Amino acid sequence: MRVLLTNDDGVGAAGHVVLAQALLDEGHEVQVIGPLGERSGSGTSVGTIEHGANVALQEIPLGTSPGLTGIALDAPPALAVLTALGEVFGPRPDIVVSGINPGHNVGRSVIFSGTVGAALAATTLGIPSFAVSCGFPPGHRFDTAAAAAVRALRWFDRAGLPRICANVNVPDMDLDDVQGVRSTHFSSGGMFSLEMRREGDRLVLTRGEPSDRNTEGSDLEAVRQGFIAVSILKPMDVDSGPEAGSLGSRLAAAVAGASPLTDSMEDVLR
Repeated sequence: MRVLLTNDDGVGAAGHVVLAQALLDEGHEVQVIGPLGERSGSGTSVGTIEHGANVALQEIPLGTSPGLTGIALDAPPALAVLTALGEVFGPRPDIVVSGINPGHNVGRSVIFSGTVGAALAATTLGIPSFAVSCGFPPGHRFDTAAAAAVRALRWFDRAGLPRICANVNVPDMDLDDVQGVRSTHFSSGGMFSLEMRREGDRLVLTRGEPSDRNTEGSDLEAVRQGFIAVSILKPMDVDSGPEAGSLGSRLAAAVAGASPLTDSMEDVLR
């Protein structure tokens, strides 16, 4: 498959390179387009759309084997997706993969995530997609998240590239120690709270303790218990219908290592 790989941490970020190499090793044709630097929290923003605007870009070698050179734009990751879908830098991709993000994207915070926002923009505009995240440094496990992403991509391929947007969160442990995979809903809380205060002419942001409200059966609960969490987002103008839940379970089963056509995730995890 032709895969567009993007992220919100900047082309060449560590998780980006690990995932790029895993996709190359799987035999995919990989195109890398993303932001020039840190763009976390940008959601589905594309930045300026003023007539005649100039957006700076750089070509950045990723150090993969075979070697990939990424296109880095001075813009949020959703604009990178737009350029790929518009075939600005090459043929249109079959699927968009966003990540690996250092920091889980769970709960309502996904609406702000640039990692998830890039994937959501792709599917809203007609291309299947998924975002993949692990934990914050220093305990992050890009290797485990990359393995989960490769399995997810296999499922999309064998299932006929359904037009869905999936959000995959991977616990920080060896792949063999992962408890399983759950098809989840979004938690009302997140991995952390955001505390804001004014100090003179500045707004200071700090991460606080997470909320534990309404986490049962959620992506947050799954990751905390050592499971990979798979959640499906519904883009605008896409009628996912009642099949969306089934697709989520089938994708979860595939990430767990079962047949991509398995209907019951519980059978895999039993």
